[in-house]
Amino acid sequence: MFTHIPPRYKTVNRKRRLVFEGEAYPSVSTILSATKPINDRLALQRWRKRVGYQNAQQISTQACRRGTSIHTAINYFLEGKDLPKDVPDNLYWHSIKPVLESVSQVHLIESAVYHQSQGYAGRLDCLGEWSGELCIFDWKTASKPKKIEWITDYCLQITAYTAAVNHLYHVQIDRALIAIALEDRPAQLFSLNSEDLALYWQEFLVRLRLWQQQQA
Repeated sequence: MFTHIPPRYKTVNRKRRLVFEGEAYPSVSTILSATKPINDRLALQRWRKRVGYQNAQQISTQACRRGTSIHTAINYFLEGKDLPKDVPDNLYWHSIKPVLESVSQVHLIESAVYHQSQGYAGRLDCLGEWSGELCIFDWKTASKPKKIEWITDYCLQITAYTAAVNHLYHVQIDRALIAIALEDRPAQLFSLNSEDLALYWQEFLVRLRLWQQQQA
């Protein structure tokens, strides 16, 4: 039913786009980054000023490396491969491992998806089954716990991926899970049901239309 699609990219007007059947699509992350609300942008600027721009860059780089390392370990685990040697000492790994053990079946890992009619694409972390239902998973790491109101863009991202999978494969997935690995405690889980996904989908469409207006 589901087919892994390796992501393919091309540069359009000096910007990277995902390519499907000869057509170039903006990624979900590109759309959300370009349409981030002004309050979020100002908050990020204040944080950078408070901690210092050089320190902020180091923190961001470390977070990126941490996320890449954990994603690699997660993919190895879900594919049944031997884990990298450094994983057993990674506290973030121990935070998220119980969540991975609850994924009963895996259909797609790091697969490209696109929504032809809405005109966007992306690369989802995992499509699997959780508590007997098809579910889209998104793996994150964080230095401290989050509140749902702080992770709106995470919710919009996974909603966009869910809608793309539904459109591409003619299915109806009504569950999505954001799992955030933490250094000193079990992973935080934010589960979205059909009502949540419907609300976030409308919000994502607003951001998508705004991005399209920016390109005009």
